[in-house]
Amino acid sequence: MKIFVTFSAAVLLVFGLFGCVTADETMQLQRNIAATDTEFNRYRAETERRLTELTKEDESIRRQIVGLSSSVDEKDDKIKMIFGKLDEIEYQMKMYLNELKNEAGGGKKVNGPVMATTPPAVAQQPVAPKIDKNYEKSYKEAFATFQKKAYDESITRFTTFIETYPGTPLVPNALYWVGESYMNVKNYENAILAFQELVDKHPKSDKVPRALLSQAEAFGAVNDKKSSITVLKKIIELFPKTEEAAIAERRLRN
Repeated sequence: MKIFVTFSAAVLLVFGLFGCVTADETMQLQRNIAATDTEFNRYRAETERRLTELTKEDESIRRQIVGLSSSVDEKDDKIKMIFGKLDEIEYQMKMYLNELKNEAGGGKKVNGPVMATTPPAVAQQPVAPKIDKNYEKSYKEAFATFQKKAYDESITRFTTFIETYPGTPLVPNALYWVGESYMNVKNYENAILAFQELVDKHPKSDKVPRALLSQAEAFGAVNDKKSSITVLKKIIELFPKTEEAAIAERRLRN
């Protein structure tokens, strides 16, 4: 605006000096300058209004992104808990089916007369060590502490379970929940080690993709983004078309 006023004063001075400007022309020139100044102020006000709207839109989008991120994290936590419950149901179903098979096998009848025969000599085979049936109860007790969010006790119980019943089929599960317990107490270094032990010792366990997903999260928590990205890519490569792969892809995009 100052530029326009200065310009108008200069024009009036020049025309005034040479006596070539009438009063009407001077008035018209002033009106033109005033109109230009008004238009400029209107444009500036419109620009400021639009900038304010854009700022509000930006803040709104940022809030939505934060909300979506929190929603995704909550979803991942719920998925972990659902997986834990599914593990228990799946294991109980397997035990029930095994019992049914054993009962069906023990009830077979042989047609015709039974001939007394002397069993042939069989070379002695190494006897497999008996598994203490209490391991199921011990595992359930450990898992109950995790569900109650008593994570320090959960770590102790699952670790004791692994040491006491090393040959049982629930050891991979126990290792996984040790890692998750460490995650919940923010001991990410030990969580990474627990998940890696599961991957190394039980590579065929269905807990491996979930363990890798949590391991990537733990690497991110200790600011090792390179390792986190590497693990996420590994999940997508080794376990495509799984829920874990979908979560890994989403985290890589973010």
